[in-house]
Amino acid sequence: MKQLLGLVALASAFLPAAFAQDSDALTVYGRANVSLQSNDEGNGAETDVVSNSSRFGFKGSAELENDLEVFYQLEFGVDLADSEGDAVTNRNQVVGLRGNFGKVMIGRYDTFLKDSQGSIDQFKDYEADLKSLFRGENREDNTVTYYSPEFYNISFGVTYVAAETENQDDGVSFGLLYGDEKLKSTPVYAAIAIDRDVAGYDIEQLSVYTKAGKFKLGAALQQFESVNGLYDGDGYLLSAAYPYNNWVFKGQYQSLDESGDTDASFSFGADYHFSGDTRVYTWYTGRDCDIDTYTSRGCGGAAGVEQDFFAVGIRHDFSW
Repeated sequence: MKQLLGLVALASAFLPAAFAQDSDALTVYGRANVSLQSNDEGNGAETDVVSNSSRFGFKGSAELENDLEVFYQLEFGVDLADSEGDAVTNRNQVVGLRGNFGKVMIGRYDTFLKDSQGSIDQFKDYEADLKSLFRGENREDNTVTYYSPEFYNISFGVTYVAAETENQDDGVSFGLLYGDEKLKSTPVYAAIAIDRDVAGYDIEQLSVYTKAGKFKLGAALQQFESVNGLYDGDGYLLSAAYPYNNWVFKGQYQSLDESGDTDASFSFGADYHFSGDTRVYTWYTGRDCDIDTYTSRGCGGAAGVEQDFFAVGIRHDFSW
């Protein structure tokens, strides 16, 4: 709570001065996303109030000479429900330059692989988030990230992760992007991403997102191996979303195979949009757990267990 009050005080002191200098230079934004959730991890159901990656932040830019622009982002996670642990955590926090050469930024940021997934994950920030079974959902400290300009809708990017100790190798996350992840300017979005020595894993991942009529369809294929050679596996994800009036109905299936055992997660849900900024939602996730190692994140090594999760919640996005 002291952290949160300190950030509020900092914002109160900083924002008026920033707006006075340039009303277009700064955007304050955030998301409040809270749900009432029933969790049954195989030992009986428990009810909890969950803050689903609620956040707030500041971002802005300023023009420089020679068609250059400096930009920055300072984003923080806020736990609106749990009294344990830190109420405020660090999310993407960078400063960078962009221009005809593309953009480069330095600080703490999602790796290229994490960022390349676009909108394929219909249950991002919830129990069925892609990261519950896959590897590679990393937001790393000590990074330098570069994204190239687009050429015929194709671009490339790379994240360099500097090692913090002599016993740790530097990491790199890189790959190619095609199209618009929102599907507004291209009918297909696709990404090939590779991690080497990032958070202890080498990973290859292919992501595809497209439209078929009103349906939005996503797919991802991933294979991974731990740097120490002890763990390896592969998996896939399929997702779909269908809008109807103010509703969006969605479903998702994810499977991970490791050493001949399989963990699988299936989800369906619905969002009701009051406006572009506010929605209420409900979802259900079921998970079958067979992998008996703790590298299986969602199941946590709980082999032979079936898990069930159900939630109703509200999400509101804001910016000014």
